[in-house]
Amino acid sequence: MNKRILPLIIFFVFVEIILITVKGQEYPVYNQYYFNYYLVNPALAGVNDCSYFMLTHEQQWVGMQDAPYTTSFSFQTRLKNNFGVGSYIFNDKNGYSTQQGAQLTVAYHIPLTPGAHYTKSIRRDRQLSLAVSAKFFNYGFDSELYRVVTGADPAMQNLNSVTAFNANVGAYYTSYGFFTGLSFTNLARIKMPSSEAAIEPILPLTGFYLLGNEFTVGKSEALEPSLMYMFDTKQDMAMDLNLRYSRDIAKEKYSYWIQLTLRQNLDKGNYQALSLKPIVGFQFNKIHLAYAYGVDLNKLVRFNYGTHELMLGYTLCYTEKFCR
Repeated sequence: MNKRILPLIIFFVFVEIILITVKGQEYPVYNQYYFNYYLVNPALAGVNDCSYFMLTHEQQWVGMQDAPYTTSFSFQTRLKNNFGVGSYIFNDKNGYSTQQGAQLTVAYHIPLTPGAHYTKSIRRDRQLSLAVSAKFFNYGFDSELYRVVTGADPAMQNLNSVTAFNANVGAYYTSYGFFTGLSFTNLARIKMPSSEAAIEPILPLTGFYLLGNEFTVGKSEALEPSLMYMFDTKQDMAMDLNLRYSRDIAKEKYSYWIQLTLRQNLDKGNYQALSLKPIVGFQFNKIHLAYAYGVDLNKLVRFNYGTHELMLGYTLCYTEKFCR
């Protein structure tokens, strides 16, 4: 069987399975993975032979009062002896609750190509990457503001902030355009504050599965279908289907890419949330810019002007693309 056809068969079979079983939950920071896969999988830290800086900001549901927003800043680099390191910090606000956190990652990359040579071409060499991260976060709830705005529920005034450490692990494999990865976060059983005194919910163990393939369709063009499957121990799940087109103009050190992302969420109450997100990105030498606009394909669209996301990145060397 043609090696280029096999990844497509795996891709579409997996999509059919997910379309039957998918449920959803939103995760701060992780929602911005299409700008930087490291945000969902620590094994991406240093996977490329270059150093990255990236600032992202997501403003959800513009036009709604107390709409959520998330800002993150990340860095990753490749060290000698195939080691990589990465880190990010973030600030997230959702209504009356806030989260701030940071992550520090150590990764090890195993070249699988004869001669252990890592190319910089669009068809990358084979490589297996493994990583572990230490995470720190602080969760808070503004109970006084909640009481003033809503007018009651005294139980909410008893919520305390939580400061805790956690960890995640990840594995990532690439082979001449094909890529797949699996990661897990919230390995520690951390309890979160609750409005019900007898209940302290535990953060669920959450997994992220990434699968895709990059095909060259021209001298300097590429087409990349991929999917992201998110699941946790609370049986909440979500699925993204992504289709990305990119073009690199090497002589001028200029490139651009466009992407369309379709997200499917289903909660335990059988409420189906569906969103569509077009994305456009540009690279000028070592500077990277991108913008994403998300629109809800449900009743929520009548109450807001969509979700806006911005990315600003910088690399210490010239790369054909920023992600991965």
